[in-house]
Amino acid sequence: MAFDTPINSNDQSFDRVLGAGLPVLAVFSAGALDSALDDVLKQIAKNESGKLLVAKIRLEENPALVGRLNLRAGSVITFRDGKEYSRAEMPVPDIVRAHTAYLLGRGPQPAAPPRPAAEPAGPAAQAEQGKGGLNTPLPVTDATFGRDVLNAPLPVMVDFWADWCGPCHRIAPSLEKLAREYSGRVRIAKLNVDENQRTAMQYNVQSIPTLLLVKNGKIIDRLVGALPEPQLRSQVERLLRV
Repeated sequence: MAFDTPINSNDQSFDRVLGAGLPVLAVFSAGALDSALDDVLKQIAKNESGKLLVAKIRLEENPALVGRLNLRAGSVITFRDGKEYSRAEMPVPDIVRAHTAYLLGRGPQPAAPPRPAAEPAGPAAQAEQGKGGLNTPLPVTDATFGRDVLNAPLPVMVDFWADWCGPCHRIAPSLEKLAREYSGRVRIAKLNVDENQRTAMQYNVQSIPTLLLVKNGKIIDRLVGALPEPQLRSQVERLLRV
């Protein structure tokens, strides 16, 4: 079986892709892929047609694969003879190229990228982090999103916002109040989309404020717009129940 374009796969079709008789390069994404990564996948599929299959899978639409492969974030996973061959989280074009070369026997096994170092925190913040909670919304970045949101020990409501966004400022006091009230039970996080465009693009954030509900690394839901405090509170309670 030869394809010169990436295949969109899912919970139902992925085993057929693995059983097609070719090595598989699979990219799992939360939301739409950014254009640079999508272009690289198209190039690999075209150049390596007949040598491997390139598959794209959306995390939020395929919970069975998320659980089966223990996915906590967007990832590239390669397969040979139906078995996992290599893996990396939060893939960028160079990482995908390196795993493709390894899969086809043209390069060494890619080293795992270093985890970002945690920023120093004061004694009060360290005490709160030790409990898994914060009394104020936690700023997150492209570098810390995996650690502080996808791998958080608590459910997370993450607010995608910007300084120029009036509706974002309207909901800020409510989010600060919820961060205090639910400290140690739910984490409230904030990501500035102007300063962290990679994550905003990865999660297909097209208007702000957008709030993602995240639990155990999985996107439970997304909320768009300046929701009133009672509705925000109900969504936090929902995070505790799911």
